[in-house]
Amino acid sequence: MKKIIIMVMSVAVALAVALPASAIELSPDAANIPSVFGSVADGEVVYKGKSTGFSPATINDILAAYGLEMSPEAAADVPAGYAKVVDDTVVFGDKSTAYTPEDYHRIFTAYGLELSPEDAAAIQGATNYCKVVDGEIIFGDKSTAYSAAELSQILAAYKLPEVIVMETECVDADGDTVCDEVDVCNNTPKGVEVDERGCWVLEQTYLFDFDKAEVKPEFYPLMDRIAGILDNNPTMTLQLEGHTDSIGTEAYNQGLSERRANAIKNALMERNGVSADRINAVGFGEEKPIATNETAEGRQLNRRVELTPIW
Repeated sequence: MKKIIIMVMSVAVALAVALPASAIELSPDAANIPSVFGSVADGEVVYKGKSTGFSPATINDILAAYGLEMSPEAAADVPAGYAKVVDDTVVFGDKSTAYTPEDYHRIFTAYGLELSPEDAAAIQGATNYCKVVDGEIIFGDKSTAYSAAELSQILAAYKLPEVIVMETECVDADGDTVCDEVDVCNNTPKGVEVDERGCWVLEQTYLFDFDKAEVKPEFYPLMDRIAGILDNNPTMTLQLEGHTDSIGTEAYNQGLSERRANAIKNALMERNGVSADRINAVGFGEEKPIATNETAEGRQLNRRVELTPIW
C-alpha cells in the first residue's frame, strides 16, 4: 500500500473576535412579563407607574423576562435576603423590599450586567439612583421603592458585557468541509459526501431492506456516483467496509456485513464496469459501532457501509 504524505501549508490560528457590549431590552413578545411590572398593548410594553417594593422573586422574574439568569456562584454577591443557594439551586426571597440603588446595582451585576459612566449619565426619571462625578459612578444610599417604569429606565442603561470569542481557522487537508481536528477519515477523495466524522459512509438503511443484502434499482444513481469518483481518481482503490448493529448473533452479523459490502462491490462491477482489482469488500459485523446500540437511532447509524479510499 503506497503511503502519501500530504503537506498542509495553512496553520490553525486562534482568532479573537470581540462582540461589543449590548443593551438589554424587554421584548413585547416575551411571554413571562410579570403582571406587576407591565403588560403589552398594541405591540408595546406598558409599565406600571406606581412605586412599589418588589420581592426578590419578582425582581428575578422581571430579569428573566429580559432573558437574564443568575448563577449559583453569583448568589454570594447579592444583598442578604435576596437569594440563597439550596442544593445547587438559587432560591429567591419572597419579602417585598425597597433596596438602595447600590444594592440594586449589586443585584443587576450578579446577572452579568454592566453599567458604564457614559450610560449611567443617561438615566433620567429614576430618583436618586446614581450620578457621575469625575468619571465615577456614585450610587444613592437611600432605600427607594421604584415604580416599574422607573426600574425599566434604570435597566435600559445597563448592558451585557463585551464578549471575546475565540475562533479557530479550520484546516481541512482533504477538502471535505470537516476540520482536520475532528476528521476521523482525513483522506477522502474530492467530491464525496461525508458524515459529521468526515467519513465516506453509505447508511445501510438507505441501501438494503431489513436483513437483506440486495442493492435495489433506485440506488443505481448512487452506484454511478461512486464509479465516477473512481474514474476521477485512477490511482485510488476502494475498500468497502460493512458494519451492523448488535441485534442478532455476532456470527450472523459478521456474515450480514460481508454480504452487504459484497452486494455493493458486485453492483459496481456488473453495472458500472469497475474492475475487481479496484474494490475490496470486507465485513466487521458489530465490532465497530459509531453510536450506541441502545436506541433505534444509534442502531441505524451503526448499520452502515463505509468507503475507505486506498491511495
